[in-house]
Amino acid sequence: MKATRLLLPFMHGVEMRVIEYGVLLAKSHGATIVPLSLIYVPEKQWSKGARLEHIQQSKDFLEAVRVIAVRHNVPVERYEVETGDVGRSIEVLAEQLECDGMILFVRGGDGVLLNTPEVALLIKQATCPLYLIRLPAGPYKRLSQFLREYVSGWFSANRKRTVSSIHTQQLADLEVESGDALSHTSHLKSTTKP
Repeated sequence: MKATRLLLPFMHGVEMRVIEYGVLLAKSHGATIVPLSLIYVPEKQWSKGARLEHIQQSKDFLEAVRVIAVRHNVPVERYEVETGDVGRSIEVLAEQLECDGMILFVRGGDGVLLNTPEVALLIKQATCPLYLIRLPAGPYKRLSQFLREYVSGWFSANRKRTVSSIHTQQLADLEVESGDALSHTSHLKSTTKP
């Protein structure tokens, strides 16, 4: 009897909770989790190879999945690929590895673990069933927005006092909102594409 395999593609942004959701989904299906780390190398840079930080992030992701899978007693098969065409590589490897499904995450319309364009492409063209998990926007987006606004205000000397008082208020609001949002992260929605 062939074991069920669920592909978990990755390009960037190691998020331990998200990875654990993927592993637990595989466990709930009695499946092997197949983390696939894709290191994007543009065609014009093939001679130079992948950037060191992309390679390190790939290794971190694969190790994180391994550790979490061991903790939850889920079989794992790890793969790393350097590619110039992420979407095509995912499709080809899903077929070659005979994956029974693919796990994709989105948060507030943005791809998580994968870039948004790749997630959109896979939703349109995937040849295997998809498990699309919609994560709540939560504190992650608010914190990144806060940091962007803070840094842009920091460089503007004319608005320094105003920005400082605004961001102090936003930080207080952020702490309250992040506590509320964290309590909702366990409510995941998954849908399967036929």
